Amino acid sequence: MRKTRSRSFPVLIMTLAFFAGLVYFICNLINNAPQWSSVPWNGHISDSDGLSNAGVITDVNGVVLARSEDGKRIYNDDENVRRACLHIVGDNSINIASAVQTMYRTELSGYSFLWGLGSPEIVKQSKDIHLTIDYRVQKAAYEALEGHRGAVFVYNYKSGDILCMVSTPAYDPYNVPEDIETNDEYEGAYINRAISASYPPGSTFKLVTGAAGLENDPNVINYEYDCTGRDKIGDNYIICYAPSGHVDFADALMYSCNAYFGKMAFTLGKDKMTEQAEKMGFNSPVVFNGIRTISSSYDVKDATDNQLGWSGVGQYTVLESPINMAIRSASIANSGVGITPQLITNSADLSPAASEKTEDRRMLSTMTADSLKKMMLRTVTNFYGSYRFTESLTVGAKTGTAEVGDGKAPHAWVTGFTEDDDCPLAFSVVVENGDSGISAAIPVASAVLTKAAEVMRND
Repeated sequence: MRKTRSRSFPVLIMTLAFFAGLVYFICNLINNAPQWSSVPWNGHISDSDGLSNAGVITDVNGVVLARSEDGKRIYNDDENVRRACLHIVGDNSINIASAVQTMYRTELSGYSFLWGLGSPEIVKQSKDIHLTIDYRVQKAAYEALEGHRGAVFVYNYKSGDILCMVSTPAYDPYNVPEDIETNDEYEGAYINRAISASYPPGSTFKLVTGAAGLENDPNVINYEYDCTGRDKIGDNYIICYAPSGHVDFADALMYSCNAYFGKMAFTLGKDKMTEQAEKMGFNSPVVFNGIRTISSSYDVKDATDNQLGWSGVGQYTVLESPINMAIRSASIANSGVGITPQLITNSADLSPAASEKTEDRRMLSTMTADSLKKMMLRTVTNFYGSYRFTESLTVGAKTGTAEVGDGKAPHAWVTGFTEDDDCPLAFSVVVENGDSGISAAIPVASAVLTKAAEVMRND
């Protein structure tokens, strides 16, 4: 009897372990089956069949961007709208990883736990997705880029609604190029550059360096400097494009004096610069509607004194994404608080991941934000010229020209905000190898902001 009892005990333990594992498996199956069904190697979703009866995708005005009819996926009638919205909507494949037709294919296709993706039409529950973007602003941004590689990101810094998110190169989802994998013209065409690519930010990063200076010493705003066009920091020089002469903080930002901000970064030191950069979104991703962006990067732990100075003007190894740059400008316009963007208006109707987002964060003190805001407004009025943007809006901005080496033209940047109660927008534009932020990026921003003001005020 004693032997039987001693032998039955391990069997009991194994039986309990089996049932515990079974319960764990069933719970995971119920909770995660929709995500498991949408993995890229699932043949049911990796081609057009996965969208043959999928739900409708609309813009903020209800304009249809994608729908299914007679077993086929139908996109907007306007080719430039299709191209402009490609990286948001997606195509019939799942190659564009961050597109809603990839991220939410199970919801669009009517997945059910009982039937999976093969639900009979009588019980299929395909869901629609309503976006915050405006197709007219998307089209304006795409056309303004004029075939150049780059990205545009514009959102409402009060509500968080993304009005425009365009990435180029793009293609028509009705006519995917046969040589897209080998033709250099389409290199990176599957990547949404607005959220999944990062670039040297150039002089736009002076807003971060300036913020670090103001946060650590408010009196730095009164610091004056005689710019001769270069200043030796460490074992080499920080070079300006031209001598700025006698400047204070506001003038140095307006004239984009490298020496001034390079010296400021060196004086602040690695720890304070890193702390401020991370407060302003560096070294962590942005998450919105379950979409995780690439992290902007600021890492100076191994930098020399000269490299630290160059990091203060957005060079060295600094990298930033257009979305993070727009959120940074939003924080300046919004008294120091960076609002997380959102793309889907009916996220509660979809999976829990659709409602996931990075929490809004205080990036700056109100005093620092207001100081930078005034300087950016002054820079547009007194240096760039308000006429370069649109006289229907009050714009504050900072351009950047980011050196990339290898004999290539610099990337052209502009970021900023509009100070208008009926159009509270933050924006960023990057034109790859565009050379000058003023000549290449501002015209794109102008076209987009003009159209955005038009649709927001007239609808």
